[in-house]
Amino acid sequence: MIFRSSRPKEVKRNLIMSLMVAFGISFIAQLNAETMKGDINIVKAREKFTNGFPADPDHFPLMVWLQEPANALKYKEIGINTYFHIVDVKSKNIETLKAAGMHLICAMTEESMKYRNDKTIVAWSVGDEPENWQHSGVVEIKGKKWDLGSEAKRIPTKDLTEMYQTLRNTDATRPVIINFSCGLANTAWGGRGGGWKDSMYADYMKACDVASYDVYPTTEPEGKSGKRLWWQAKGLDRMKSYAGSDKPRFNCINTNFTGSGRAPRPEETRTEIWMSIIHGSKGLIYFCHNFKPKFQEAALLEDPVQRENVKKINAEITALAPVINSADYDGAEVSSSSDTVPIDILVKKYKDETYLFAVAMKMGEPVTGTFQVNGVSAAGKVEVIGENRTLDIDATGKFQDEFKKWETHNYKVVKK
Repeated sequence: MIFRSSRPKEVKRNLIMSLMVAFGISFIAQLNAETMKGDINIVKAREKFTNGFPADPDHFPLMVWLQEPANALKYKEIGINTYFHIVDVKSKNIETLKAAGMHLICAMTEESMKYRNDKTIVAWSVGDEPENWQHSGVVEIKGKKWDLGSEAKRIPTKDLTEMYQTLRNTDATRPVIINFSCGLANTAWGGRGGGWKDSMYADYMKACDVASYDVYPTTEPEGKSGKRLWWQAKGLDRMKSYAGSDKPRFNCINTNFTGSGRAPRPEETRTEIWMSIIHGSKGLIYFCHNFKPKFQEAALLEDPVQRENVKKINAEITALAPVINSADYDGAEVSSSSDTVPIDILVKKYKDETYLFAVAMKMGEPVTGTFQVNGVSAAGKVEVIGENRTLDIDATGKFQDEFKKWETHNYKVVKK
């Protein structure tokens, strides 16, 4: 659950932002009723699919998009546990991933169906970015065909729903996942073609069991300054508003793609990742490609600084997976010393201990976060996880910490 302060200034700011929404003006991480609801119990959601993602509290999906199976062990070394798509869905490649202990999300084909009773494949995918004006030709699933025509178009929701039902009727033991475009965050995105309305997302998201999306905030000229990192949260919040809180949400994290802007810096990647988790992401998909000055499919593996950065963050996520996967807890609030740089938090209660995950949500000056934790009856300490420091918490449950530009901190309230 995402919390912000309820100070008078922020109440006024939230009122103003609510009026902005009424007039169609976007803003950061809207505090609407849907966003404030407790999120899905992800472990129970996984239990519905016996051959799907492991229903294990220790498992958090950490994925790479469209990478060569030959690199599976190298990706495993940096904490990756799942491949999302492979170019050639052949038994040889699936066996390579299986030998490396990797899971796979892929299209349902004659070859992949040979592994119907195998735990390697954990989900079926269909129609990447189906709302974009880029699809043509014939789609075939289990002998059923959908002719999208020779000219580019969106995949009609009727067709997409039929594809989804075909997949589920063929195999109800695995979820179906669809990855949507950057339009969930970039509301001005023109790639969805004429006649598009954002309200159409609600129908698109009915055609999947897990919804995902991609946005790369620094890869366009307008994002080179880094000011758009908060788009990760914006897209996840909007996806929740269309899909509902009961549908798991994933999102993509760019590691090396420059686009017409630049690749993210390692510290920005860290911000995007923890911001995503704070805003309800239940799985991260790393986009590791770069296309200039030369094509690099596994650019992440070829970048020692970013590779080690992602490896470290993945290790942190994996260590905290039981906490992240636990139920949301309405047990703390936070206020920022600046109205222009809000702080968002995710609060968890795990094994009777309170955890807080916090991020500065806008690019700006350093700010002080004041946290109020429920259930504290005596002064004590707060561990700042992974930073080798502690903070004092008073007998009322209040503590403070500093946040530099886009900084994230994770906390554990130390029991007496």
